[in-house]
Amino acid sequence: HMRLDSMPTHVKVCHGDYNPSNIIITPEGKPFVLDWSHATQGNASADVARTYLLFKLEKKDALAEKYLTLFCRKTDTAKQYVQQWLPIVAASQSVKGRQEEREFLLGWTNVVDYE
Repeated sequence: HMRLDSMPTHVKVCHGDYNPSNIIITPEGKPFVLDWSHATQGNASADVARTYLLFKLEKKDALAEKYLTLFCRKTDTAKQYVQQWLPIVAASQSVKGRQEEREFLLGWTNVVDYE
């Protein structure tokens, strides 16, 4: 709880479930993001951390890293800042889903130091 309280509060639109299954691309190449039922107002880096963990959970490590790098480059956000959200998001997501997901996420809750 203390770690969450120490993070900055933002007022960005957060999707809450941003992943490839919620994106469609028209034949012309225009992307649309679907399923905004989990949308909230908050810190976009927390939203990115959640998607990053979803990719890691699916063992798509290269995609997770590419997504994080691209987000940070496009938004001029330090990668370390997004990484600070990983244990917080992992803890909040660990109460959902299957046992193996829970174990994976709990493994991220004590990760603190990043380069």
